[in-house]
Amino acid sequence: MPRELAARPLKVYVETSAWGMTLPSQPRALREPTKQFLAQCRSGIFVPYVSTVVLQEILHADASDAKRMLAELDRLNPVELEPSPESERLADEYIRAGVIPAKKRDDARHVAIATTAGLERVVSWNHRHLANERKRELFNAVNRLMGHEQVLLILTPFEVLR
Repeated sequence: MPRELAARPLKVYVETSAWGMTLPSQPRALREPTKQFLAQCRSGIFVPYVSTVVLQEILHADASDAKRMLAELDRLNPVELEPSPESERLADEYIRAGVIPAKKRDDARHVAIATTAGLERVVSWNHRHLANERKRELFNAVNRLMGHEQVLLILTPFEVLR
């Protein structure tokens, strides 16, 4: 494989739970890999993306926590994505297929936005609805049915570290 392809930075969607894990109140065992991952983003190993859904969720946090998370986000300056009609339809399909419960629609929206943007990874600490192998298989099955052939990996910051 040509060296320039091997060194190409990965495009990663940084889901809300990763930003939440930067808070000092979080367990060090999870906070430290998150900080290392964000440092790798700043160094150019990863190209970070967020969406307006992430920003809305952060703004619903406690005011002081939201301020800290937004400061971390500003330091990184990620590419900001907007939901599209296509991503909203895909999120609906995840819910209809039972991948995500309807009351957790924003989790479906994160994956759908990343998928329709052609991203390679979603980085999340949400093991229940996102970062587990069974969910990844289900998301990718729906993606294929809806015409999205790329395989999307949903990983924790620890798993994506290089």
